[in-house]
Amino acid sequence: MRAAILDGKGNIRIGEAPMPRLGRGGAILRVTAVGICGSDLVKFGGAPAGTILGHEVAGVVERVGAGVSRFHPGDRITSAHHVPCGRCVYCRGGNESQCAFFRSTNIRPGGWTEFIALSARHLEKVTFRIPRNLSDGVASLTEPLGCAVRAVRRAGARRGDTFVVIGLGPVGILIAALFVRKGVSVFLLDRSAKRTRIAAGLSGAVALRPSPGGALHRTLRATGGRGADQVILCAGAPSTLALALRLVRRGGKVHLFSGVPGGTGVEVDVNSIYKREVELFSTYSSTPADLAAAFRLIRRREVPAAGLISHTLPLSRIGTGIDLIRRGEALKVILDPSR
Repeated sequence: MRAAILDGKGNIRIGEAPMPRLGRGGAILRVTAVGICGSDLVKFGGAPAGTILGHEVAGVVERVGAGVSRFHPGDRITSAHHVPCGRCVYCRGGNESQCAFFRSTNIRPGGWTEFIALSARHLEKVTFRIPRNLSDGVASLTEPLGCAVRAVRRAGARRGDTFVVIGLGPVGILIAALFVRKGVSVFLLDRSAKRTRIAAGLSGAVALRPSPGGALHRTLRATGGRGADQVILCAGAPSTLALALRLVRRGGKVHLFSGVPGGTGVEVDVNSIYKREVELFSTYSSTPADLAAAFRLIRRREVPAAGLISHTLPLSRIGTGIDLIRRGEALKVILDPSR
């Protein structure tokens, strides 16, 4: 089968990969939509040769294993790539993304290919049947939306709060849209003025000037000089943390929803956290419950998922899609390996 394969040096090529094996209680999915996620691109340099990435998937069930009754060949489904055990100290404490089983599970070999294998656990916990009136491309956004749903849930937003979202990739826009739905006053900040305007149109939030001084002035003015109740970092530039600490009010929160490239140092004024009682916390990935909530939102068209898709390309043009993202000319690129 065809697949987009990394060479271990940060390059990608279209080649042949072996068909995945069908496990008991699992399924083989013919992939018809898979997103290019920013987290995939971060992994390019460190992934070993032969790696196949891609985790935002939707497609058609090709075959099912013994004992499968919930799904059948021909069903259109979307599935996430990680599944927690539900029993360990992390799962019981609400940190399912830190579960060892969660981190060991994955779709095989990866979504940038024609076929993938889903385990019985995937089918049971993180797989959803796509209705006729929903495209596979939009359904594939269930996984990133699930991450956004979890971030918003962990943020503990209250109606009337003022939040700033920094970094307006697809998930940043979804987070902003979800906060707006909760009655939060949301300001948007990105180094791209064009992307900020698009994000404002999709989410209903307010665009800030793409300059630290302009953002600080507008935020202080909107909050009576206090600063934002919470700042959510959806961009991995080291400078964004320092900016967030300037924007957040005393006793507010800075929410990390993005890391930085490996080996990157980040300077932090610890006193600005300690003396101002600023809470620093993070959210990583999703949970089965948040994925189910995300799928309901997509199915009911209560989030601007379809508006995020700027390009749909065949798998053979994955290089074009990656270039478009890196140049800032694409929002969400969906690949169709069936074309």
